Amino acid sequence: HEVRILDLRLEAPDALPLVLDEFRPDFVGATAMTTDAYQAQAVSYCAKAILGERVFTILGGHHPTLCPEEHDLDHVDAVCIGEGEETILQLIEHLEEGGARDQLDHIAGLYFRRDGKRVRTPDRAQSRDLDSFPAPARHLLGDYRKHYFFGSGMPMASIQTSRGCAFECNFCAIWEFYHKKVRFLSAEKIVDRMQECEERFIMFLDDNFLTHRPRLEALLDEIEKRGVRKYWMIQGRTDFVADNPDLIKRMRDAGLMMLLSGYETNDEDALAALKKDNVRGNNLKAAKLLHDLGVHTTGIFMVRPDFEVADFDGLFEMINEMVITIPLVVIHMPLPGTQSYREFKDDLLTQDARLFDLLHAVVPTKLPRRQFYEQYARWNKATIPSTRGSLSLRFLARRPRMTLALAKGLRLFNKRLQLLRQVVEDPETYLRDEYEIISGAGGLDQTEEMLHTREITPASRPESKRNKQPAELLN
Repeated sequence: HEVRILDLRLEAPDALPLVLDEFRPDFVGATAMTTDAYQAQAVSYCAKAILGERVFTILGGHHPTLCPEEHDLDHVDAVCIGEGEETILQLIEHLEEGGARDQLDHIAGLYFRRDGKRVRTPDRAQSRDLDSFPAPARHLLGDYRKHYFFGSGMPMASIQTSRGCAFECNFCAIWEFYHKKVRFLSAEKIVDRMQECEERFIMFLDDNFLTHRPRLEALLDEIEKRGVRKYWMIQGRTDFVADNPDLIKRMRDAGLMMLLSGYETNDEDALAALKKDNVRGNNLKAAKLLHDLGVHTTGIFMVRPDFEVADFDGLFEMINEMVITIPLVVIHMPLPGTQSYREFKDDLLTQDARLFDLLHAVVPTKLPRRQFYEQYARWNKATIPSTRGSLSLRFLARRPRMTLALAKGLRLFNKRLQLLRQVVEDPETYLRDEYEIISGAGGLDQTEEMLHTREITPASRPESKRNKQPAELLN
């Protein structure tokens, strides 16, 4: 089949209609996380508007899988549930052979329309050996490849070496998407993929790369045997780092340059409420070990809707104590498809997907709304000591070659960072977003009245809702 990939983040605003009109595809698919849901729907709408009913449109990815009913639209012919490789191939072969668009019951993993009603076929079994899938067709990315980056590491390729997660954090839907199953790509296949990448930097996309020590040891054996010299980033848990310092050192020697971890909070009770199955001590131990090894750290921390000023101060102080290279502070929210969402659905101020971006509070806040965002908007400046402490001359001198390689993208990274600061450090940006969406034409006064006359039930602390009286929770 003739296939084209269109990365709309890197294209001109009119690229989609122009390419649809020129390429004239028979089949158009878009993938979506929660905040991309409406853009993905717009891709299908645009395809139908330009190509008519001859084109078959399908949406897939995490949000459509977990909330397929939200995409029950005339311009969306089907939703792909779960993994899409086999589902899409079978669907295209069915359509090529003249099969009816509403007779898809034999294809697992679909949600489609028939006689005005939606039909969901059985979920596709997630049992196929990852080694049996063909290698990604990276040539289809063309010039896009030179634009992909993380921090100052650019250009950066990406490789997925496993699917699923064995942990059941209540704010995350990864383990639900993969039905609590975890599968791994073999060490040989991983290094094959690494050698296929022209890029010097690689991001391993696994939701939790640090799992199953024997697999990681086999991977390191293979990297060392083939003499692969690349810098790579991973996502993983701090408890594994704390428990396996010798293995992390070996990974550093094999090219590990950055670890992204969900540190979440400095509150032991909150960690337990999140079902994180981790403790603050592991966060501190892991951060120190990585710093001592010269491994950059990206840490994700959560602000909870029930935060008061002292809570913000305490979180920022903890981040600075840990000297995280790139601290990212997000707002906890019950994301669609998670246990947290199901428990606190009735407390949501909106179900508009645009605000489920980890940058807005979609449940009432304990502080007045403006004050909450004023405190939240401090995080980037308040955590500068963390970044500066991490990037000390002593730290950078531990790995001079890697530092030199990263320095090449530093100018562009700083330019992007300046643009980002204009947004994240201004509380008005958050307020403007939600005034329009939550209160509609009512504006500021109506929003403030609505948000501060409701009982507050902080999403990240189920025990707070049960143990406190409504009068205590009101602003």
